[in-house]
Amino acid sequence: MRKSTLVFVLCAGLTACESEAEREREQRREVQAKSSVAPDGSIHLTPGQVRTNNIQTSAAAEEDVAPGISVPGRVKPRAGGESGVFAPFAGRLVADAAQVPRPGSEVREGQLLGEVEQIFPASERLQIRATSIQLQTGIDQARQEVDLSQKELDRARQLYEGGAIPLKQLQTAEFNVRQAQSKLEGTEHSKAEYDAAAVQQSEQRRTAIRAPIAGTVVSVDLVGGQQVDPAKSLLTIVDTSTLWIELAVPESNLPQIRRTASAEISAPSNPGRIYTGRLVNVGATVDPQNRTVPVIFSVANGDKGLRLDMYVEGRIATGPPQKTTIVPASAVVSEQGISSVFVETEPGVFRRRIVTAGARQAGNIVILSGLKPGEKVVSLGAQALNSETLKSLIPAGEEGERR
Repeated sequence: MRKSTLVFVLCAGLTACESEAEREREQRREVQAKSSVAPDGSIHLTPGQVRTNNIQTSAAAEEDVAPGISVPGRVKPRAGGESGVFAPFAGRLVADAAQVPRPGSEVREGQLLGEVEQIFPASERLQIRATSIQLQTGIDQARQEVDLSQKELDRARQLYEGGAIPLKQLQTAEFNVRQAQSKLEGTEHSKAEYDAAAVQQSEQRRTAIRAPIAGTVVSVDLVGGQQVDPAKSLLTIVDTSTLWIELAVPESNLPQIRRTASAEISAPSNPGRIYTGRLVNVGATVDPQNRTVPVIFSVANGDKGLRLDMYVEGRIATGPPQKTTIVPASAVVSEQGISSVFVETEPGVFRRRIVTAGARQAGNIVILSGLKPGEKVVSLGAQALNSETLKSLIPAGEEGERR
């Protein structure tokens, strides 16, 4: 009786163990079916899954690409392409609200931006009048000196003709007349100039404020009716049709770019647009913190796609073009310093491939090794496939607990 009971218990235990093992195997199969990842690591998708996940592929291309370096940079105004607008003197700003440009608006060279009006206080007007009276007094005194010296000359002529005085005394009298007349003319000229200036300053004067250059207004501190100071900028205008790109080139790369004359400039905000920069200057100093040298390129910005202080990336060629494999930048997945792509080995079957990625080339990335031209890679949806691969690495028990 005890023996049969023991056999029954052992059989029941074995059955339970087999059932538990079967359930674990079933869970693994469910996880694999859900993730579409085969035991060999390949991802299998049905045509419907491909459409649902918007998976798109493109063939790796082979192009002539010059080796180069990619460095960060920023956009800045060109030399002479930035100008502040200042009032010529302190006073009250006269400008209509519709006349004052806003940040981002375009202005023409010489465009009227407003006027500044200067009103002189009564104390200054009294000083102007007092100075004018003082100058007039000087004129009156000079005229008296001319009259007196002229009388002395007339008397000297009579005495000389009568033989009473020598010629030298007559000549001295003539010199005194000329000197008095010259003093009178100088005093009259000074008063005329002062009176002309005093007419403008006796009550008020108004002067136009115009744009010194054509360009885009980047800052405005100009409101009609406000008091302005000639030392404070009212507007800042930048000519954005041509901008400078300042690239931070590591000093170790300077020998490689010594003969360069151009660079390809791209902005992360518009990765499909490539600007051609022409070399302007290679800096003469090295940044002591990051050991880079500023290298400046001039870029035509006709489409206004580049903005001041925008972060950009510059690619500078360091040698002649070479046959190179390239793929869309969206095809490369980078994790912990490792780059990979998903290759479609057959319709609906994708395998992860470790590659060595090089520099960016427009919207593409150069592949130095791990991929051949013509192989089809996932150009859209690579991140989704990478997520499926990562899910397949989760142990079945952990996946069950999360579910």
